[in-house]
Amino acid sequence: MDLIKTERMEWGSARILAPVDKVEEVEALVRAGAHELYGGVQPNEWRARSLSANQRSFASAQFPSEEAFAEAASEARRLSVPLHLALNAPLYDPIAYGPLLALAERAARWGAAGVIAADLGLLARLAEAALPFGVTLSTMAGAMNRSALQLFKRFGIRRVVLPRHLTLGEMASVVSAHPDLAFEAFVLVGRCPNEEAYCTFQHTNPAKRWPCEIPYALSDTAGNPLPVDHPLARWWEEWNRADRRMACGLCGLSELARIGVSYLKIVGRGAATASKVKDVQWIAEFTGRNPPNFAAREAYAERFGRPCHRLTCYFPELYPSG
Repeated sequence: MDLIKTERMEWGSARILAPVDKVEEVEALVRAGAHELYGGVQPNEWRARSLSANQRSFASAQFPSEEAFAEAASEARRLSVPLHLALNAPLYDPIAYGPLLALAERAARWGAAGVIAADLGLLARLAEAALPFGVTLSTMAGAMNRSALQLFKRFGIRRVVLPRHLTLGEMASVVSAHPDLAFEAFVLVGRCPNEEAYCTFQHTNPAKRWPCEIPYALSDTAGNPLPVDHPLARWWEEWNRADRRMACGLCGLSELARIGVSYLKIVGRGAATASKVKDVQWIAEFTGRNPPNFAAREAYAERFGRPCHRLTCYFPELYPSG
Protein backbone atom coordinates (compact mmCIF):
# COMPACT_ATOMS: atom_id res chain seq x y z
CA MET A 1 0.00 0.00 0.00
CA ASP A 2 1.30 3.46 -0.90
CA LEU A 3 1.29 5.39 2.35
CA ILE A 4 2.48 8.70 0.83
CA LYS A 5 -0.48 10.24 -0.97
CA THR A 6 -0.61 13.36 -3.12
CA GLU A 7 -4.34 13.98 -3.11
CA ARG A 8 -5.55 17.48 -2.36
CA MET A 9 -7.06 17.89 1.06
CA GLU A 10 -10.79 18.23 1.52
CA TRP A 11 -12.51 18.70 4.85
CA GLY A 12 -13.40 15.31 6.18
CA SER A 13 -10.20 13.86 4.68
CA ALA A 14 -7.68 16.19 6.37
CA ARG A 15 -4.57 14.31 7.49
CA ILE A 16 -3.30 15.20 10.97
CA LEU A 17 0.38 14.46 11.63
CA ALA A 18 1.29 14.16 15.32
CA PRO A 19 4.57 13.78 17.26
CA VAL A 20 5.21 10.60 19.21
CA ASP A 21 8.00 9.57 21.62
CA LYS A 22 6.61 6.54 23.47
CA VAL A 23 5.05 3.26 22.45
CA GLU A 24 2.01 3.87 24.66
CA GLU A 25 1.32 7.17 22.90
CA VAL A 26 0.64 5.54 19.55
CA GLU A 27 -2.86 4.27 20.25
CA ALA A 28 -3.73 7.32 22.38
CA LEU A 29 -2.86 9.71 19.54
CA VAL A 30 -4.68 7.62 16.94
CA ARG A 31 -7.79 7.51 19.11
CA ALA A 32 -7.52 11.29 19.49
CA GLY A 33 -7.67 11.70 15.71
CA ALA A 34 -4.09 11.48 14.36
CA HIS A 35 -3.81 9.97 10.89
CA GLU A 36 0.00 9.78 10.84
CA LEU A 37 2.83 9.98 13.37
CA TYR A 38 6.46 11.07 13.38
CA GLY A 39 9.23 10.53 15.91
CA GLY A 40 12.94 10.17 16.44
CA VAL A 41 15.37 7.71 17.98
CA GLN A 42 19.11 7.66 18.53
CA PRO A 43 21.02 4.71 17.06
CA ASN A 44 21.72 2.39 19.97
CA GLU A 45 25.48 2.88 19.57
CA TRP A 46 25.02 6.67 19.96
CA ARG A 47 23.01 6.63 23.16
CA ALA A 48 26.07 7.19 25.35
CA ARG A 49 27.49 9.91 23.09
CA SER A 50 26.70 13.60 22.64
CA LEU A 51 25.32 13.09 19.12
CA SER A 52 21.81 13.55 17.86
CA ALA A 53 20.27 11.73 14.93
CA ASN A 54 17.77 14.54 14.42
CA GLN A 55 16.96 18.14 15.30
CA ARG A 56 16.11 17.39 18.93
CA SER A 57 18.85 16.57 21.39
CA PHE A 58 17.09 16.05 24.74
CA ALA A 59 16.20 12.49 25.62
CA SER A 60 12.45 12.96 26.11
CA ALA A 61 12.11 14.02 22.46
CA GLN A 62 13.31 10.57 21.34
CA PHE A 63 12.12 7.03 21.74
CA PRO A 64 14.28 5.52 24.51
CA SER A 65 15.77 2.86 22.21
CA GLU A 66 15.62 1.38 18.74
CA GLU A 67 13.62 -1.50 20.19
CA ALA A 68 10.99 0.95 21.45
CA PHE A 69 10.76 2.65 18.06
CA ALA A 70 10.41 -0.74 16.38
CA GLU A 71 7.59 -1.64 18.76
CA ALA A 72 5.89 1.68 18.03
CA ALA A 73 6.20 1.06 14.29
CA SER A 74 4.58 -2.34 14.76
CA GLU A 75 1.77 -0.81 16.80
CA ALA A 76 1.25 1.91 14.20
CA ARG A 77 1.03 -0.70 11.44
CA ARG A 78 -1.52 -2.64 13.49
CA LEU A 79 -3.61 0.52 13.58
CA SER A 80 -2.97 1.25 9.87
CA VAL A 81 -1.25 4.54 10.72
CA PRO A 82 2.07 5.52 9.08
CA LEU A 83 4.99 6.33 11.39
CA HIS A 84 7.82 8.47 9.98
CA LEU A 85 11.40 8.53 11.31
CA ALA A 86 12.91 11.98 11.84
CA LEU A 87 16.51 12.27 10.62
CA ASN A 88 16.07 15.97 10.09
CA ALA A 89 19.13 17.88 11.27
CA PRO A 90 20.05 20.48 8.63
CA LEU A 91 23.65 19.33 8.43
CA TYR A 92 25.56 16.22 9.56
CA ASP A 93 29.24 15.44 9.78
CA PRO A 94 29.83 13.00 6.89
CA ILE A 95 30.99 10.36 9.38
CA ALA A 96 27.37 10.18 10.56
CA TYR A 97 25.94 9.20 7.18
CA GLY A 98 26.75 5.50 7.55
CA PRO A 99 25.06 5.03 10.95
CA LEU A 100 22.09 7.17 9.91
CA LEU A 101 21.54 5.24 6.70
CA ALA A 102 21.81 1.97 8.64
CA LEU A 103 19.19 3.27 11.08
CA ALA A 104 16.90 4.16 8.17
CA GLU A 105 17.36 0.65 6.74
CA ARG A 106 16.42 -0.90 10.08
CA ALA A 107 13.40 1.43 10.34
CA ALA A 108 12.24 0.19 6.94
CA ARG A 109 12.40 -3.40 8.21
CA TRP A 110 10.46 -2.41 11.33
CA GLY A 111 7.67 -1.06 9.15
CA ALA A 112 8.26 2.70 9.28
CA ALA A 113 6.45 4.54 6.49
CA GLY A 114 9.25 6.94 5.67
CA VAL A 115 12.07 9.24 6.69
CA ILE A 116 12.02 13.00 7.24
CA ALA A 117 15.38 14.45 6.16
CA ALA A 118 17.05 17.74 5.22
CA ASP A 119 20.81 17.23 4.76
CA LEU A 120 21.73 16.90 1.06
CA GLY A 121 24.37 14.26 1.74
CA LEU A 122 21.92 12.09 3.64
CA LEU A 123 19.21 12.65 1.02
CA ALA A 124 21.64 11.48 -1.67
CA ARG A 125 22.47 8.32 0.25
CA LEU A 126 18.82 7.58 0.92
CA ALA A 127 18.12 7.92 -2.80
CA GLU A 128 20.97 5.55 -3.66
CA ALA A 129 19.73 3.02 -1.12
CA ALA A 130 16.23 3.04 -2.67
CA LEU A 131 14.61 2.00 0.61
CA PRO A 132 11.00 0.78 0.41
CA PHE A 133 9.42 3.91 1.85
CA GLY A 134 8.95 7.59 1.10
CA VAL A 135 11.27 10.49 1.90
CA THR A 136 9.82 13.74 3.25
CA LEU A 137 11.84 16.94 2.88
CA SER A 138 12.09 18.54 6.31
CA THR A 139 11.45 22.21 6.94
CA MET A 140 15.10 22.22 8.06
CA ALA A 141 16.12 22.07 4.38
CA GLY A 142 14.91 25.65 3.96
CA ALA A 143 13.20 25.04 0.61
CA MET A 144 11.54 28.45 0.34
CA ASN A 145 10.48 28.45 -3.30
CA ARG A 146 9.53 26.31 -6.27
CA SER A 147 13.07 26.35 -7.72
CA ALA A 148 14.58 24.95 -4.53
CA LEU A 149 12.26 21.98 -4.75
CA GLN A 150 13.47 21.25 -8.29
CA LEU A 151 16.87 20.55 -6.72
CA PHE A 152 15.54 18.37 -3.91
CA LYS A 153 13.32 16.36 -6.26
CA ARG A 154 16.48 14.93 -7.78
CA PHE A 155 16.82 12.94 -4.55
CA GLY A 156 13.43 11.27 -4.81
CA ILE A 157 11.49 13.26 -2.22
CA ARG A 158 7.76 12.65 -2.33
CA ARG A 159 6.57 15.02 0.36
CA VAL A 160 7.60 18.44 1.69
CA VAL A 161 7.22 20.20 5.04
CA LEU A 162 6.65 23.84 4.13
CA PRO A 163 8.87 26.27 6.08
CA ARG A 164 7.10 28.13 8.87
CA HIS A 165 7.77 31.61 7.54
CA LEU A 166 6.17 31.19 4.12
CA THR A 167 2.98 33.18 3.65
CA LEU A 168 -0.13 31.45 2.38
CA GLY A 169 0.44 33.08 -1.00
CA GLU A 170 4.00 31.78 -1.13
CA MET A 171 2.81 28.33 -0.12
CA ALA A 172 0.25 28.41 -2.93
CA SER A 173 2.97 29.28 -5.44
CA VAL A 174 5.18 26.39 -4.31
CA VAL A 175 2.36 23.83 -4.12
CA SER A 176 0.89 24.69 -7.52
CA ALA A 177 4.32 24.33 -9.16
CA HIS A 178 4.77 20.75 -7.91
CA PRO A 179 1.54 18.76 -8.26
CA ASP A 180 3.55 15.53 -8.02
CA LEU A 181 4.46 16.23 -4.38
CA ALA A 182 2.43 16.17 -1.17
CA PHE A 183 2.77 19.08 1.25
CA GLU A 184 2.61 19.52 5.01
CA ALA A 185 2.06 22.77 6.93
CA PHE A 186 2.48 23.46 10.64
CA VAL A 187 -0.77 24.41 12.35
CA LEU A 188 -0.12 24.15 16.08
CA VAL A 189 2.62 24.89 18.63
CA GLY A 190 6.19 26.05 18.22
CA ARG A 191 6.26 29.08 15.95
CA CYS A 192 9.66 30.77 16.22
CA PRO A 193 11.06 34.24 15.53
CA ASN A 194 13.89 32.61 13.56
CA GLU A 195 13.80 30.52 10.40
CA GLU A 196 14.86 27.09 11.61
CA ALA A 197 16.86 26.11 8.54
CA TYR A 198 19.23 29.04 9.04
CA CYS A 199 19.20 29.34 12.83
CA THR A 200 22.38 28.33 14.65
CA PHE A 201 20.87 28.05 18.13
CA GLN A 202 21.20 24.58 19.68
CA HIS A 203 18.16 22.89 21.26
CA THR A 204 20.11 21.49 24.18
CA ASN A 205 18.72 23.33 27.20
CA PRO A 206 17.92 20.77 29.94
CA ALA A 207 14.76 22.71 30.78
CA LYS A 208 13.66 22.16 27.14
CA ARG A 209 13.29 25.88 26.58
CA TRP A 210 13.56 27.29 23.09
CA PRO A 211 17.09 28.73 22.86
CA CYS A 212 15.78 32.04 21.55
CA GLU A 213 13.77 32.44 24.76
CA ILE A 214 17.00 32.68 26.76
CA PRO A 215 18.04 36.36 27.05
CA TYR A 216 20.83 37.56 24.79
CA ALA A 217 22.09 40.90 23.50
CA LEU A 218 21.37 42.40 20.09
CA SER A 219 24.21 44.32 18.46
CA ASP A 220 25.17 45.71 15.07
CA THR A 221 28.03 44.38 12.94
CA ALA A 222 30.50 46.53 14.87
CA GLY A 223 29.40 45.03 18.18
CA ASN A 224 27.51 48.10 19.36
CA PRO A 225 24.28 47.42 21.29
CA LEU A 226 21.16 48.23 19.31
CA PRO A 227 19.20 51.21 20.62
CA VAL A 228 15.86 50.33 22.18
CA ASP A 229 13.98 52.12 19.38
CA HIS A 230 15.70 50.12 16.63
CA PRO A 231 13.07 48.16 14.62
CA LEU A 232 14.81 44.84 15.34
CA ALA A 233 15.04 45.64 19.06
CA ARG A 234 11.34 46.54 19.15
CA TRP A 235 10.48 43.38 17.26
CA TRP A 236 12.52 41.25 19.67
CA GLU A 237 10.97 42.91 22.70
CA GLU A 238 7.53 42.06 21.33
CA TRP A 239 8.58 38.43 20.78
CA ASN A 240 9.67 38.28 24.42
CA ARG A 241 6.02 38.77 25.38
CA ALA A 242 4.75 36.06 23.04
CA ASP A 243 4.68 32.37 24.00
CA ARG A 244 5.90 30.11 21.19
CA ARG A 245 4.14 27.15 22.81
CA MET A 246 0.80 28.77 22.04
CA ALA A 247 1.33 29.13 18.29
CA CYS A 248 -1.69 28.28 16.19
CA GLY A 249 -2.88 28.24 12.60
CA LEU A 250 -6.59 27.48 12.95
CA CYS A 251 -7.55 30.60 11.02
CA GLY A 252 -5.71 29.32 7.93
CA LEU A 253 -7.24 25.85 7.66
CA SER A 254 -9.68 26.73 4.88
CA GLU A 255 -6.97 28.43 2.85
CA LEU A 256 -4.58 25.51 3.31
CA ALA A 257 -7.24 23.21 1.91
CA ARG A 258 -7.86 25.55 -1.01
CA ILE A 259 -4.20 25.76 -2.06
CA GLY A 260 -3.66 22.01 -1.80
CA VAL A 261 -1.82 21.36 1.47
CA SER A 262 -2.64 17.77 2.40
CA TYR A 263 -1.18 17.35 5.89
CA LEU A 264 -1.62 19.40 9.07
CA LYS A 265 1.47 19.06 11.26
CA ILE A 266 1.53 19.46 15.03
CA VAL A 267 4.83 20.29 16.73
CA GLY A 268 5.63 18.71 20.09
CA ARG A 269 8.28 16.00 20.25
CA GLY A 270 9.20 15.77 23.92
CA ALA A 271 5.92 17.24 25.15
CA ALA A 272 3.71 15.50 27.70
CA THR A 273 1.41 12.82 26.32
CA ALA A 274 -1.71 14.57 27.62
CA SER A 275 -0.71 17.76 25.82
CA LYS A 276 -0.15 15.94 22.53
CA VAL A 277 -3.48 14.17 22.80
CA LYS A 278 -5.30 17.42 23.52
CA ASP A 279 -3.65 19.14 20.56
CA VAL A 280 -4.69 16.35 18.21
CA GLN A 281 -8.23 16.32 19.54
CA TRP A 282 -8.48 20.08 19.08
CA ILE A 283 -7.35 20.04 15.44
CA ALA A 284 -9.50 16.96 14.72
CA GLU A 285 -12.52 18.76 16.12
CA PHE A 286 -11.92 21.79 13.93
CA THR A 287 -11.26 19.92 10.72
CA GLY A 288 -14.58 18.18 11.25
CA ARG A 289 -16.45 21.49 11.20
CA ASN A 290 -17.89 23.21 8.18
CA PRO A 291 -16.49 25.78 7.68
CA PRO A 292 -13.41 24.53 9.54
CA ASN A 293 -12.23 27.96 10.73
CA PHE A 294 -15.52 28.74 12.45
CA ALA A 295 -14.85 30.94 15.51
CA ALA A 296 -11.12 30.24 15.40
CA ARG A 297 -10.12 33.16 17.63
CA GLU A 298 -12.74 32.29 20.23
CA ALA A 299 -11.65 28.66 20.21
CA TYR A 300 -8.03 29.75 20.67
CA ALA A 301 -8.89 31.85 23.72
CA GLU A 302 -10.82 28.93 25.21
CA ARG A 303 -7.95 26.48 24.55
CA PHE A 304 -5.06 28.63 25.82
CA GLY A 305 -6.77 31.01 28.23
CA ARG A 306 -5.54 34.12 26.43
CA PRO A 307 -6.20 35.98 23.16
CA CYS A 308 -4.21 34.93 20.12
CA HIS A 309 -1.25 37.09 19.12
CA ARG A 310 -0.10 37.97 15.61
CA LEU A 311 3.48 36.84 16.29
CA THR A 312 2.38 33.36 17.28
CA CYS A 313 -0.16 33.15 14.46
CA TYR A 314 1.14 30.82 11.77
CA PHE A 315 -0.66 32.93 9.18
CA PRO A 316 -0.27 36.53 10.39
CA GLU A 317 -1.55 37.87 7.06
CA LEU A 318 -4.98 36.69 8.27
CA TYR A 319 -4.63 38.31 11.68
CA PRO A 320 -7.10 41.18 12.15
CA SER A 321 -5.49 44.62 11.98
CA GLY A 322 -5.91 47.14 14.72
